[in-house]
Amino acid sequence: DNQAPTITCPANISVNATSGSCSAIVTYTAPVGTDNCAGATTTQTLGLASGATFPVGVTTNTFRVTDASGATATCSFTVTVVDNQAPTITCPTNISVNATTGTCSAVVSYTAPVGTDNCAGATTTQTLGLASGATFPVGVTTNTFRVTDASGATATCSFAVTVSDNQAPTITCPANISVNAT
Repeated sequence: DNQAPTITCPANISVNATSGSCSAIVTYTAPVGTDNCAGATTTQTLGLASGATFPVGVTTNTFRVTDASGATATCSFTVTVVDNQAPTITCPTNISVNATTGTCSAVVSYTAPVGTDNCAGATTTQTLGLASGATFPVGVTTNTFRVTDASGATATCSFAVTVSDNQAPTITCPANISVNAT
């Protein structure tokens, strides 16, 4: 038997991740090799079986057919699972405080938001405003946070810290003056 077996894989597959998950269940028709003589066997040498949960990213699936005389042929195809889900982030409610006595500012603490995503690797950064525990000036300071997931999708949220100047100004007059007419 000098004729090599043959095998044909399905086309590449691309699917979106299942909602709320960092993967997707993918089914395909596994290729079966053929040969001019009986006794050919087909095995999967790389990748995941049909019906398995495929992670976000590209998985290469390779199959090999071996005929009775030991000749082989292989084929491969990819399964791409796309993370099409944006991360989420929720900011605290707006904060209003009075200025600290004798100053034109106030120290304000808050719980910094942390974004979440269906896949690991999301990072949250503050892009505007002041950190929790900082001294905020009188007026409105907008604090904005951005979460970026591993695939580059982003989401933002903002909240305001308002410091009010509720302290009346003071004035001191000189003592009363008494003089005789010129």
